[in-house]
Amino acid sequence: MAGTATPTKKQEIIAQAYDAFYDGGFHATGIDTVMANSGISKRTLYKYFPSKEDLIEAVLDQYGEDTDTYLFKPALARSDDPREQILALFDVRREMMEASCRGCLAMKAGQEYIGKHEGIAARGRAASEYVEGRFVELCQKAGLVNPLDTGRQIGLLFQGAAMTAQMQQKPSVFETAKKAVHILLAA
Repeated sequence: MAGTATPTKKQEIIAQAYDAFYDGGFHATGIDTVMANSGISKRTLYKYFPSKEDLIEAVLDQYGEDTDTYLFKPALARSDDPREQILALFDVRREMMEASCRGCLAMKAGQEYIGKHEGIAARGRAASEYVEGRFVELCQKAGLVNPLDTGRQIGLLFQGAAMTAQMQQKPSVFETAKKAVHILLAA
């Protein structure tokens, strides 16, 4: 989790939960596990987050901010050409997966909570739609003939590669997905 200022107790709790949920899953990870070795009491946790689901929502909100910080900003900084920026997103995500093959926390949440908790499932959907929207925006900037469809197709390739890389523990799938993106961008 990003940040250089001294974190508040609330931020400390979110940071602790972020890693615990990322590594152990949402349903499988209890509050005791989240708070283990943190030095933060359950009373303090529940002061900020009345339920585990409230904490999960805060973690997903932080994850959304981190997606911009650690994925989009570095990828977009690699080139001024929107087509190259699209390809750079696949490279940056592959690099992230090579460093830690943890996958997409928002996808995990959406899958675990669909039909169980609307607020959490909605954050998973929103994250997916956000990524798709960024690809559509880049396709528009690139002047593609049908940026909406192409952006959605690239978004599916990207999110499918993230899921496959996580499941197979093979970040190299992003290279395979990029080959398909090259075809879409050339059309």
